[in-house]
Amino acid sequence: MLVGRAAEVAELDRLLAGARAGRSAARLVQGEAGSGKTTLLDHVAKAAEDLRVLRCAGVESEAELPFAGLHMLLRGSLDRLDALPAPQRAALRAAFGLADAPGVDRFLVGLATLTLLSELASAAPLVCLVDDLQWLDRASADALLFAARRIDAEGVLLLFAAREDAPATGLATLHLPRLSDDDAAVLLADLPVGQRERVLAEAAGNPLALIELARGDGAGGGVTAAFAAQVERLPAATQRLLLVAAADDTGDPRVVLAAAGSAPADLAPAERAGLVRLGNETMVFRHPLVRTAVYRRAALAERLAAHRALADALDAPEHRDRRAWQLAAAATGFDAAAADELAAAAVRAGLRGGYAASAAAHERSARLTADPTLRARRLAAAATRARDAGQLPRAAALAAETADLPAEADTAAETAWVRARVEFEQGDPAVAATMVAEGAALIRDTDPAQSGRMLVETVRMAYFADEPPDLADAVELMRTLPDTGPLKPLLAASAIFGDLLAGRAADPLGAALEHVRPDLLDSAVAGTQGHVAFLRLFVGADAEAYALTGQLLAEARDRGLIGGLPHLLLYHGQAALALGRLRDARSAGEEGMRIAEDTGQERSAANHRALVSQVCAVTGDERRCVALATGRNATLALSTLDITLGRYAEALDRFEAAPRDHLGFGYLAPPEWVEAAARAGRPDRAEAVLDRYQGWARHQRGTVVEALVERCRALLTDDAEPHYRAALRLLHDANRPLVLARTQLLWGEWLRRLRRRSESRAPLRAALEAFDHAGARPWADRARAELRATGETVPAAAGRAGQLRRLTPQELQVARLAADGLSNRDIGARLFLSPRTVGYHLYKIFPKLGIADRHELRGIDLG
Repeated sequence: MLVGRAAEVAELDRLLAGARAGRSAARLVQGEAGSGKTTLLDHVAKAAEDLRVLRCAGVESEAELPFAGLHMLLRGSLDRLDALPAPQRAALRAAFGLADAPGVDRFLVGLATLTLLSELASAAPLVCLVDDLQWLDRASADALLFAARRIDAEGVLLLFAAREDAPATGLATLHLPRLSDDDAAVLLADLPVGQRERVLAEAAGNPLALIELARGDGAGGGVTAAFAAQVERLPAATQRLLLVAAADDTGDPRVVLAAAGSAPADLAPAERAGLVRLGNETMVFRHPLVRTAVYRRAALAERLAAHRALADALDAPEHRDRRAWQLAAAATGFDAAAADELAAAAVRAGLRGGYAASAAAHERSARLTADPTLRARRLAAAATRARDAGQLPRAAALAAETADLPAEADTAAETAWVRARVEFEQGDPAVAATMVAEGAALIRDTDPAQSGRMLVETVRMAYFADEPPDLADAVELMRTLPDTGPLKPLLAASAIFGDLLAGRAADPLGAALEHVRPDLLDSAVAGTQGHVAFLRLFVGADAEAYALTGQLLAEARDRGLIGGLPHLLLYHGQAALALGRLRDARSAGEEGMRIAEDTGQERSAANHRALVSQVCAVTGDERRCVALATGRNATLALSTLDITLGRYAEALDRFEAAPRDHLGFGYLAPPEWVEAAARAGRPDRAEAVLDRYQGWARHQRGTVVEALVERCRALLTDDAEPHYRAALRLLHDANRPLVLARTQLLWGEWLRRLRRRSESRAPLRAALEAFDHAGARPWADRARAELRATGETVPAAAGRAGQLRRLTPQELQVARLAADGLSNRDIGARLFLSPRTVGYHLYKIFPKLGIADRHELRGIDLG
C-alpha cells in the first residue's frame, strides 16, 4: 500500500476495473514535483500486467520536437496503422516522420490516435500512461488530450500525470495533497527522533523530499540540493558525463558518450548511486529533479560546451532537428548558422503537422537572426504557426512584435491576417475586420488574389461585431482590385454586403450573388466557398446554402479538417433552421459548439450557442434556450421563446429594449416583433419595424421576405384576408415549411375566430403535420388545440416523432449515417468518434426507436 494515497489508489483501481468491463476513462493525476505521481502510474502498470500497457513520459528538453511523446507511446503499434481511414493514417505517418502531409489539420492526428487506441483495445482492454505531461511536446499533448476527451466505450484507460503548473486539460483530476504528519512519519520510522523531526519540518509532507532528505543530503536546501549533493560526490569524469546527459534530449547513451568523450565505465558511479538507469538503448535519470540538479549546478560555460558537443555528435540525418536546437542552445547572440538550421527544422515540423513545434523553431530562429527584415519574416511565420497550433495569445504577441519591425508587404499582410484571426476569436470582430482590410490593402498590387481572399473575410468578421465598423475603404478596394478572376463576382457581392452593414444604399445582393460560381473558388474549408454560403443566407437562398455547406462539410470530414468545421457547421445549421430542419440545425449547433470549444475558437463557440438557443426557442426547450442565450443573439432567441410560449408582451418589451441597428437583427427579428406586438394588442409598436423590413425584399432571390411582409400586414390590419392569402401563395413553393406552417396556423386561427370553422381546418391540419414532423412541440400543441376547438377529433402526437425527440443530437447523427449504410469506422471518421463509441451509441439508439438492428434504420424517416 502506498503511504497516504489509499483514496487515490482506490479511484485508479476503480477506473481500471471499468476498463476491464469495456468502459473508457481519462484522468489527470496532478501534484507538485515529488508528490508520487509516477509511483501511482507504476501501481496501475503493475495492476494491469495482464493487459496491454503503453507508456511514455514528457522530457523537458524534447518539448519542441513534434510528436516525440506520441511516437514514444505508439512506436510499438505502427503495424496497426493500416486499420485507420486513409486521412488518419496519412496524418499519423506524417506525425511520425514517415511522410509529409502539408496543411494537415492539427486535430486529425488526435482523431487518428483515438481510432488507433480503439483498434488496439479491440482484443483486450488498453492502459495508456503519460507521465510529466507538462513537458510533453504540444503536438503530442494535443493529440492525446483530443483522444482522451472522446473515449467512451472502448475499454481504454488513459492516465496523465502532471505538475501543478501544467496547462489546463479539461479532464477530471486527482489532486495529490502533501502527506499528513502521521503518514510522513511512517516513511521515517527508521530514523532517530531528532533527525526525523528535522526531515519532517523540511520536507513539509512531500514524499520524495522525505525519502531523499532522510539520506542526510542537502540539509536546508530541499530535494534538488539533496540530489546535487549526491552528484558532487561523484568523480569529475562522471559529473561531466551527467551534464551532457542532462543537456541531451535523445536518451541515447551512444550519443551522450560520444559527445562527452567518455567511456561506459565513467557512468558506473552514477548508476551505483541510483541517479541514472541504463537500459539497452536508453539512459534515464531516476527523477527529473536529478536532471535539474545536474544542469543547474554547472557553470554557464560548461552548459554551452555540452550543447556544442551534442550538436557535433548529432550529425546523422535523422537528428537534424535535435542538432538545430542544440546549436541554438549553444548560441550566445546572433548566430546565422543556427538560425538557418532552425528555420529548416520549422518547415519540417510544419509539414508533419507539428505546428506548435514549428512556431517555436521559427521564433527561436528569429531571435538568432540579425537582419531585421528576415527576422520579421521569421517572426511572422512563427505567428502563423502558433495560430495554426491554437496558441492564440502567443500568435497575437508574435504578430504584434513583427508589426514593430521593418517588413516587406507580404510579411506585413500575413501579420495582419494572423492578428485579425486571433482578435476575431478572442476580442472584437470589428477590430479584426479593420486589421484584415489594412493588411489586404498592402498587397493589392503584388498579390491581388490573396488580397481578395482577405477582403471577403472583412465583411464576415464585421457582421459578427456588436457594432460593425464602416469598411468604406475596403468596399472600394473590393470594387477596384485588379486581376482577381473567379473571385471578382464574390468581391462585388461582398462589397454590397459591406454597404448594407454600414446602412448605405446598395444594389440588390441577391442579384449580385447570381453571378458567383462557388465551384471556381478556393475550396478551403473556412475560405471563399464558405463565404458564399454565408451570403446566401441573407438572400433567401437557404436551400442552396444548405446544399453547399453540406458538400463542404463532407469534403472537410473526408480530409480530416476538423478545425475549420465550426464555421461551416454554423452556416449549415442556420440554413437548416431557416428550412425548418430543426433536428439538423440543433445537431450542427451542438457539434460545432463542441468542436469550437475543443479547438479554442471562442467566438465560434458563442455563435453555435446562439444557434442552439434559437432552435430551443422554437422547440420550447426553455431551460436550454435560456442557458445558451447570450450577447446580441440572446434577444432574438429569448423573444422567439416568449412567442412560442405565448408571452407576447414580454417578447415585445424585450425587442424594444434591444439595439436594433445591426443588420442581422434587422433581417431576422421583424416578423417575430410584429407578431409579438399584434398579439400583445399593440400593433402601433411594430409599424416602423415593418416599414424598414420591407426594404429587404429587393435583396432576395426568393419570395420569403415578401410573404412575411404580407403576413405581418395581416397581423396589423383589420382587412387581413387578402394579406394571408398573398402570403400563402408566395410561400407555396418557397421550401420554408415552418414559415408556411406558422402562417397557416395564424390564418386558421383567424378563420376560426370569424366562425369559419370548416375553412380553418385545412390550414390547421397542414400546420400541425409540419410542426409534428419538425419537432416543434409547442407549436404543434397550439395547432392541435385550435383544431379541437373547431370540433375536430385530433389524435395525440405521432409515436415516431416522440421517439426521435428521445435521441440526442449526436445519436441522431449516428442513426442517419448508419441508415445510409456507413460502417461504424466510417461513421467514427465523420463524427470524430472511435468506432466502438459509435457501436455504443447504436446500442442505445435501437431501443429508443423500437428496432432491433441497423438494417431497420433504413425504413425510418429520420428527418
